[in-house]
Amino acid sequence: MQLVHEKQLHLNDLQPGETGVIDCLYFDEDYKRRLCGMGLHCDDSITCVRRASWGGPMHIKVGTTELFLRLKEASLICLK
Repeated sequence: MQLVHEKQLHLNDLQPGETGVIDCLYFDEDYKRRLCGMGLHCDDSITCVRRASWGGPMHIKVGTTELFLRLKEASLICLK
């Protein structure tokens, strides 16, 4: 029997219009509190609204909150 390991999906993998559910945030506690204060919590639905060209930030929507995140930061948010 062969085990298949699925690649963990991160926020920066989403394309405009795609939605995922936040699984975990890989940030230090201070930054994690800051993101939670802006509305990013585990088990929340998150949508990629648009992506800037040339590796620029992502425009995301969580609930009624819209934010821009750098791709480096988006790569530290795992999705289910």
